Amino acid sequence: MQAMQQLQWRDMFDIAVKWRRIADPDQPVLWLDQMPARSLSRGFNNHINLIRGQIINIRYMEYFGSILNFIKERILVYHGAYNPRGLQDVKQALENVNKVEDLLPIMKFNSKTRDGFTVNSKVPSTKDPGKEYDGFTITITGDRVGNMLFSVETQTTEERTQQYQSEIEALYKDLTAKGKALMLSSELGDADAVCNLILSLVYYFCNLMPLSRGSSIVAYSVVMGALMASGKEVVGRIPSGKLVDFEAMTTPSLDRFSKTTKSWMNLKSLPSWYQNLPSVAETFQFSRTMIEVLNTDSSTHCPKKS
Repeated sequence: MQAMQQLQWRDMFDIAVKWRRIADPDQPVLWLDQMPARSLSRGFNNHINLIRGQIINIRYMEYFGSILNFIKERILVYHGAYNPRGLQDVKQALENVNKVEDLLPIMKFNSKTRDGFTVNSKVPSTKDPGKEYDGFTITITGDRVGNMLFSVETQTTEERTQQYQSEIEALYKDLTAKGKALMLSSELGDADAVCNLILSLVYYFCNLMPLSRGSSIVAYSVVMGALMASGKEVVGRIPSGKLVDFEAMTTPSLDRFSKTTKSWMNLKSLPSWYQNLPSVAETFQFSRTMIEVLNTDSSTHCPKKS
């Protein structure tokens, strides 16, 4: 008799990935580490233009401020190390920086940043306190407003992928153990610990950006499903302009990310009738039924807030 294979973290996320593929077949959703070796040998970048010339990517505008503050901090660190004599001038100039375009004159303060510069974020490890992983890279180039590039990207390399997957695997192992304990307990602390572990998984998943597209919706779908499995229902909504993946990427602390996303979700205990709902796998067995339900008008079931 063959033993039942235990669900792993990738299997859990892959459920949402398969639905995302069905939702929009024209956009391939791929696990980047499973792409051909020749595609990954030089690194695969998830690249997002925030400002390119006169085109502003309004989807991410809510995060321009936090990214700008991070850049200003790194500029001060850089000039403190390599341009200490000019540090005071840079500090004064940064006080007048209120938008990304205002950074262009400051780039001229140092010959090495005259044509542009990059800033790298770091993601703290939970498994190995004190250790940090490479986050995303911010790039700014250009010489004037209307002729600048402001972009972010994450690089998929074998080493970086292994680091994040090791973190996710450790969290998933802990989640599995605490999830089993929660089934036998009614303590509120156990439920909160499970919720924090679910959000921790998503924090590292989003910073890894392991998919060719759709990481944000896949991550949030997994959060909602995993919380339902733990007896919690998400009744809140993601605020307008906010994105799960960018919230994780631009938040330097896992605790802050968990606190913020919890405030969005407004968790409640699942009503008892959830137990009587039919199985998703049995109800939507075929691609046709999956497409039909994805195209169902749900506005009557999910009324907008007045």
